Amino acid sequence: MPLMPRFFLILVLLAGFFYSFGISQERIPAAQPIVLARQEICAEPWMCRDDQALTTIQEATARGERPLRIASYNVHKCTGMDARRDVDRIARVIRSLDADIISLQEVLSDTGDVPSAQVRYLAEQTGMYAAVAGPTKRKKDGLYGNALLSRFPINEVRLHDITFGTHEPRGVIDADITIAGLTVRVIATHFGLWPSERKRQADRLLEIVRERPGSPLIVMGDMNGWVPGSPIARRLKKRLGNPVSMGSFPSFFALLPLDKIWVLPSEHRIQGGVHRSELARVASDHLPLVASVYLQSLSSAVTSTASSL
Repeated sequence: MPLMPRFFLILVLLAGFFYSFGISQERIPAAQPIVLARQEICAEPWMCRDDQALTTIQEATARGERPLRIASYNVHKCTGMDARRDVDRIARVIRSLDADIISLQEVLSDTGDVPSAQVRYLAEQTGMYAAVAGPTKRKKDGLYGNALLSRFPINEVRLHDITFGTHEPRGVIDADITIAGLTVRVIATHFGLWPSERKRQADRLLEIVRERPGSPLIVMGDMNGWVPGSPIARRLKKRLGNPVSMGSFPSFFALLPLDKIWVLPSEHRIQGGVHRSELARVASDHLPLVASVYLQSLSSAVTSTASSL
């Protein structure tokens, strides 16, 4: 690796390590899981929604005739490598992914038309059916944390706090998404920077996964782990299988495979990789990770997932 990119990468990692000690920051959600009310999942139908086209897409996806397109994207508060915050630029990247379900990390999620209402704005600008926020803390410029955008209805959402000690607050969005009668469970998260922190978070994630067996399962997010053979990676692989993952950070020189996507049961065919474009390289410090999943039939998917967990 050239000297300057290597030096810059070391500085970024060191800055992240120090930043992870969020001692004085307010933690959201509380220690117990929070089940969101209906109006907190989808406050309004987006103007660009087409119900007839949506029904056709859902049916084809549930039958396995069309791939379910999923993505995980750390948007860095929509602040790019040029230090400019530009939500429209992130929206253009998301539209180019043509994803049905997108897990977002480091996104602002206030309501209304304030500048920090990034989740709502991105849902509107990308034609999503529903959006849900999982903020983990309050920053000077608004609520901050994870989010989930979906082209299909989100029926139920549970927010889990997986913060470890005094490190930066972290959370999990655990959502049931309906695709033409098939319930797909999606777990979206963002792990911490320290190995001891990630170990506890991995243990808790696997506990959450076991709580509701019986549906096709997608787990995705910024896992902040880049060593394939680490104890944490082996533990996750043992329970979840091999993830879709490749170098996604930093976006201008994507080297570290921080972002990952798992799909269970293993009978679901999945393939994917990092989305690379000139716009994506500058829009955030991560590149989006995208995967296509061909779902099994309704009956076999439910039976196989329950047995695998």
